[in-house]
Amino acid sequence: MKSLFRRKGIPGRIAVIFVMLLMLTACGAQSLPEGFDEETVKAEAQRAIEYFNDHDYQSIIDMGSDAFQEAITAENFTSQSEPYHEKCGAFRELAKTIVVGNVDQQTQESFGGVVMVGSYEEGTIQFTIAFDEDMKLVQFIIR
Repeated sequence: MKSLFRRKGIPGRIAVIFVMLLMLTACGAQSLPEGFDEETVKAEAQRAIEYFNDHDYQSIIDMGSDAFQEAITAENFTSQSEPYHEKCGAFRELAKTIVVGNVDQQTQESFGGVVMVGSYEEGTIQFTIAFDEDMKLVQFIIR
């Protein structure tokens, strides 16, 4: 570990810290709040990923809550998503799925979602997708 820090410098340290935080976050994930159906959450997330794979960003936006739809345009979505398609190539399969949930402590609003890892020809893409109680998309993050 010490040699990693020496060779990689600050970027290496940041990467190690990020991986450790990601592991801790995944291990501490909460289960779905009451009122969410796991299969429905998974199916809706898969539908959003299918739209992503088809480059149909407007359909992802249309799945969203009012706030989500106001926050991003199809053009912005395209400019943020296309580099992932170019780098990773064609979709193969969903390799991993973790179902998560959360309740906003201030508003008491419940959210259900998934972290899904898609396997592509030239790499992987991690999707973090969340829905509100009305199953409206409130988060679609790609890494």
